[in-house]
Amino acid sequence: MAADKLHVTIATSRGTVNWEQILPCATDLTVRVGSRRSVRNFGGVIVLMFSCQRLSRRHAEFRRFGMSWDFPSYSPHISFAFDEGVDLGKVRPFLGRLDFGPECFQVDTIHSL
Repeated sequence: MAADKLHVTIATSRGTVNWEQILPCATDLTVRVGSRRSVRNFGGVIVLMFSCQRLSRRHAEFRRFGMSWDFPSYSPHISFAFDEGVDLGKVRPFLGRLDFGPECFQVDTIHSL
């Protein structure tokens, strides 16, 4: 996956959202070395899972604003590859510092016929 496609999804919404209520967090985020990490397959996408209280709190805030989430719980993660049959037991998670820029919102428009 190209480096410019790496991201952390905090929430999604299938319904209408009042974007004027939600301001993007303008500060950078650093996840320190030593946080618990694992590599997993999320439905054909390989992800680096990590712990981050700030992202978990932000996810809860988005949910209060009416955003949805298609999974039973929220686990911060970075999608970094598509499953091509790699034995994940041989993949070691990146343990270094994770640096993220300011939050940005992306609106995907799905057209149905």
